[in-house]
Amino acid sequence: MSAREVGEVVPGECPRCGKSMEVVGSEAPEWLEKHLKAISGHFDVVDFVAQGNKLEVEVESRDPKRSFRSLLAELKPRGYMPVMREVDGGLKLTVLRFVRARPSNVAVNVFLLFLTVLTTFAAGYFFIFGDTYRATLFSFAIMFMLGTHEIGHKIAAWRNGVESTLPYFIPAPTFLGTLGAVINIKSPIPTKEALVELGVSGPLSGFAVAVPLTLLGLILSKPDPAGLTLPMTPAIFAIMQIAVFGHVPSGMALNPLAFAGWVVLLLTMFNLIPAGWLDGGHISRGLMSREAHYTLTRTLGFVLFFTGVFFPESPLWFWGFLIILLFRNYHPGALDDVSGLSRPQKFLAAIGLAVFLLCLPVPVG
Repeated sequence: MSAREVGEVVPGECPRCGKSMEVVGSEAPEWLEKHLKAISGHFDVVDFVAQGNKLEVEVESRDPKRSFRSLLAELKPRGYMPVMREVDGGLKLTVLRFVRARPSNVAVNVFLLFLTVLTTFAAGYFFIFGDTYRATLFSFAIMFMLGTHEIGHKIAAWRNGVESTLPYFIPAPTFLGTLGAVINIKSPIPTKEALVELGVSGPLSGFAVAVPLTLLGLILSKPDPAGLTLPMTPAIFAIMQIAVFGHVPSGMALNPLAFAGWVVLLLTMFNLIPAGWLDGGHISRGLMSREAHYTLTRTLGFVLFFTGVFFPESPLWFWGFLIILLFRNYHPGALDDVSGLSRPQKFLAAIGLAVFLLCLPVPVG
């Protein structure tokens, strides 16, 4: 991009490093010209650096959120994606090639679903209830609640143009027969608003079905001092116990629906911890910077771990250990890590916080 002769060396002319520059062409490469034309259609270009197929552009815009979304919609069908960050008080766009993930093997999802049905039934039969009817009801209830949680994530991903898999249920030879379920996000999350929606959609969906099913299960349960004593009681579970029994029983002959609901409420609370790539971590990352979120994640991990040391009967130490072990890197955030949240997404984040507080264990006695 110069009027000079190709091959001519211009000493000390690089505006970034002050070193010499060599003229390698009289016109911009086709790929670079296309990207700059696309970017300049949505932003004011201040400066740019191109290396290989990577393009970094300093830009300005009166409405960065709208400009970014329009640019993303233009570049994504071409196989590229923009990443927007704030650098030294200005806006920086990086354009990268978008590599589509391989299609998932749905047979794996179906197999894990079938296997988890068997393990949750076995857990209900051999470890908890001891009869076929109640084990079946427990398996159905916990699979339905976990499935609703993951479908909530799936719908939010679809709404925001994020590629994702169907739910992977996780069978386990444990007291409950499962370690939960996950969906795999296969493409970058475009905006902070999408990040918050993806984080909050699963817990809200699961909570919305867990509460009525748990309440029904408690209505079908009976206080029994010789019955099952729960090691932790989520706040909403205690509220429902008071509504049904007038108090929080020390032990209960617990209906499978109530027991499954108790499990899912605790899992919801864990998922909403604002750390790492947990659902609550996605929400908090949409609300704060990369560095602040990393600091929060590490702090929560160590606090939970050392708190659990003083309360060894609770799983706090184990949850803290998982957070410390699994989330050692920064959360990448959204492609647009600059624009703030709109009012609906702030409201969703507040609802997520309310659900988290309702699922926190409370002292009873």
